[in-house]
Amino acid sequence: MTLNFTEFRKKASRNINIDLSSYKAKRVKRRINSLMDKNDIEDYNQCLNLLKTNKNFKKEFLDHFTINTSEFFRNPQNFNYLKEEVFPELFDHNNKIKIWSAACSNGSEPYTLAIMLNELGINSRRFEILATDIDREILKKAKQGIYNENSVKKIEENILNKYFTEQDDKYVLSSSIKNRVKFKHHNLLTDSYRSNWNLILCRNVFIYFTKEVKEQITQKLSNALAKDGFLFLGNTEYLLKPSKYDLTKEHTSFYRRQK
Repeated sequence: MTLNFTEFRKKASRNINIDLSSYKAKRVKRRINSLMDKNDIEDYNQCLNLLKTNKNFKKEFLDHFTINTSEFFRNPQNFNYLKEEVFPELFDHNNKIKIWSAACSNGSEPYTLAIMLNELGINSRRFEILATDIDREILKKAKQGIYNENSVKKIEENILNKYFTEQDDKYVLSSSIKNRVKFKHHNLLTDSYRSNWNLILCRNVFIYFTKEVKEQITQKLSNALAKDGFLFLGNTEYLLKPSKYDLTKEHTSFYRRQK
């Protein structure tokens, strides 16, 4: 029997241990079909069989499905607000702050935070940065701290020269910054969340989820915040009714926990 997309999605989810039904169906189908076309795969039966029997294809499938596009200081105006408004308030009211970069991809986001805090002269004992992602391979790359030119294009030249070494057309981040970020595997859909975070970044992730899953994750992120903690979303992401999650909008992409 030839599998249809819905049947394939259900069986593939079990094989890769990621619930594909949590993501927008059109986006999932488009990405899977493009991978099948690339590999001359005739139908979903053949695709599923390859997932079960071919480790290289399974890795390619996961890499193709998982979105890993990120860069340093993405949306600079928001990071300016973080530097000028959010960080000063958090450090004024806390001896130490806890920061979680959820779905951190290649690590450019949490490393951006570490650079900013160093530039602000904040002692590393006053903050904790945890960066998590569902993709174990991208976490390995993040720990290496090696980036191409596209990833560092928004970094001011003096900052780039201060924290990176150029090697063979790549930019290698200094160990002093890498040591300030801890990386860990985490599935936003199924794993538990630690609590009392002062700042959570979950940027450009919601756009891939269904409405129901987005609401569930938003509530869990809000619950994980400390009182007066901040949730930092992507530029194209917004909450229609933040009060539903005990949040108030403070600025573009920034929400504050009220209770």
